[in-house]
Amino acid sequence: MRTLASLCAAVLLGAAAACGGDDDGEAEFLAEVNAICADYRPKLELLAPPSLDQEEWAAIAADMGDLLEASVNELRLLEPPESIGEDYGEWLDLRAEILAAMRDVQTAAGTHDLPALEAALQRANDAMAEADPLAEEIGFDDCSPTGIRTEL
Repeated sequence: MRTLASLCAAVLLGAAAACGGDDDGEAEFLAEVNAICADYRPKLELLAPPSLDQEEWAAIAADMGDLLEASVNELRLLEPPESIGEDYGEWLDLRAEILAAMRDVQTAAGTHDLPALEAALQRANDAMAEADPLAEEIGFDDCSPTGIRTEL
C-alpha cells in the first residue's frame, strides 16, 4: 500500500512539473520559511525594549536571543532550492548576525557597559535593515519585519 501511495505521489509531482508547476520546490520552501517566521515573529514583537534600564535589557535580550537562536536553528535545517539558495544563505547569515548582536546586548547590559550596549543594538539594527528588504525580495513575507524592537 505504501509503495502504491509513493508511486501516485511521484506521478502527481511529475505531472505538476510537466505542466509548469513548481519543479524546484521553491513554493514549498517559501511556505516552510514563512511558517517558521510566522511562529517566532509575534513572540519577538511581544518583547518590548525597556528604555535605558540595563538590567531589563539583559533579560529582554536574553529572551530575544533565545527566540532568534531557535528560529535560526530551525531555518538552518531547511534545504533551499537552487533558485534562491544564495539569497537564502545571505539572509540566514544576517539573521545569525542579529542573534549575535542580541547576545552582545545581553552581555553589555549585564555588565552595565552602555557604549557596548548601544553599539550592539546598532549592529542589530544594521543587520535588520539589510535582512528585512532581502526577505521581502525573496518572498519571505512573514519574515519582514524581523520583529525585534531595539530603540533605547
